[in-house]
Amino acid sequence: MTTRTTIAAALLVFAPLLARANTELTVKSERSSVPVKGLQTQAGEKQPPANQTIHLTLGTRWIEWADGSNRGVYDFARRVIIGVDPQTHRLVEVSMYAAFSGRDAELENRMMIGGALEAGKVENNPMSPTLAEHQLSLRRDAKRASGIERKSNDGEQRYLWQGKELFAYSTKLVPLAAADRDLYIRYLRYTLGGHPEILDDLQKLDGIPKWVRYGDPAFGTALRLEVLESRKTPDTDYVLPPLEKTSMKNPGAAAAAARVASSTPESRAAFGARILAAANEAADMGRPLQAMLGYIELQLMSGGEMPPDFNKRAESITRDGNVRALVGAFQAASEVQARANIATLQGLAAVAGDKAYVLGIFRANMESSLGNREAATSLFVIALTQNPFITGVWKDLGDSLDTGYDAVDTWRCYETARIIAPRHKLLDGIARGEAEMVKEHPEYF
Repeated sequence: MTTRTTIAAALLVFAPLLARANTELTVKSERSSVPVKGLQTQAGEKQPPANQTIHLTLGTRWIEWADGSNRGVYDFARRVIIGVDPQTHRLVEVSMYAAFSGRDAELENRMMIGGALEAGKVENNPMSPTLAEHQLSLRRDAKRASGIERKSNDGEQRYLWQGKELFAYSTKLVPLAAADRDLYIRYLRYTLGGHPEILDDLQKLDGIPKWVRYGDPAFGTALRLEVLESRKTPDTDYVLPPLEKTSMKNPGAAAAAARVASSTPESRAAFGARILAAANEAADMGRPLQAMLGYIELQLMSGGEMPPDFNKRAESITRDGNVRALVGAFQAASEVQARANIATLQGLAAVAGDKAYVLGIFRANMESSLGNREAATSLFVIALTQNPFITGVWKDLGDSLDTGYDAVDTWRCYETARIIAPRHKLLDGIARGEAEMVKEHPEYF
């Protein structure tokens, strides 16, 4: 084989990569509404513009959008959603896991309310299962018939439910490669809505509809998107302005997260070494409770075993009555025991010195078990203010926020924990949960 032949063969192999390009779409958005009986709107509620021109760029694994006043990116490679907030001049970065988790929780909530309204025989139930699935683009029970009817006429495909239009699209298509088509449908899924049955039909087309029309009979809203232009552009990555990212809502947690973000493996190791030295000193100076709390703190930071320094001193430390009381307050099998544990931990705080915040971690878990989310969150934040590198506390704080439907900050806590100790055993469950989301709903990731 000659050199020229070899080069020619290589070019054929790499041709698809060399020819790859982005796709830019110019889309006209038209929003309208019709009155719905019994529906009340909030006075002064800001409504989005009736007409907009949206510019979409479909990359390899991302979508960038801009409508003249707002812009953002869906990055499926990093699994994050990034928006540019024009008011605060900050980037709002949200994990796709958080976005999906929040949507899933909202669907569960609407299903519960809708079921109650259905049991009460409420007419025009605004939260019927099919409508909720349509609004959130999620299916709760695929075995349950949706009741959606398909009708084709006059160059359009329509989807009706109880005689009301949920969706329609043009049978005239804009030719796009399958990968670009799938990205466009993901954009619709995240921003517009549409029952999964409907979007599954769009996924089978050899391109994308010239126009789509989304309707929500419960709220009387309709949105029509029409593709005005489609063109290929060079394969470049998206570029966002160099702005500061929006932080967590809780100021204390936000400050602690900033310390973690600016830390290095070396600075974190030095921080841990100081805690170990202080624990050893406390043990050798006859302060077993403070020593025990320091060793536990190190374990929560790294996720490993108790340090060898503890093993050398374990016998004298574990003989102490306060340490025994501490160990006895770690778990509770009942509400009565949880309250007793809280009282024990509060009493120990008086003799724990500068390690009282570590006791607060265990008290926070007891408060969480009793449903006292705000008290638990406050105690977790106090601990992180003293030591922002306690991986386990970031995980627990995230779990606490998640019970309050704050999925965005929940995943910010998890990501902060991963900076400190990505292989911490307490984070294994989060990784499994994320993998399960991707497996069950790949259309969102």
